[in-house]
Amino acid sequence: MARVIGMHFVCRDDLNVTDFGDGTFETGVWYVAAEHARTVRVVALHASRDTPSYRQGMVISRRAVLHEGKTRFVFRVRDDGQARAWSGGGSGEKGYVRG
Repeated sequence: MARVIGMHFVCRDDLNVTDFGDGTFETGVWYVAAEHARTVRVVALHASRDTPSYRQGMVISRRAVLHEGKTRFVFRVRDDGQARAWSGGGSGEKGYVRG
């Protein structure tokens, strides 16, 4: 199976997003498999699956955090300003692009 290189998340109203003001942001907490967190290169945040992303770019770091007693991941992303259409397999609030 090909590794996950892109992740699309439904993240309404910048929920738990931190904008650092230097062209980078953190995504907030997401439940993804550790193996996918390690291989992802691009992250895109969308208001819904039907709308282009409003924040997106290359992953520059990732970290595991405990959130409500469970391991979740936070991604730091360099925003490239290039809105992306929803892509990838998955259901609900996540889409995984494999490559």
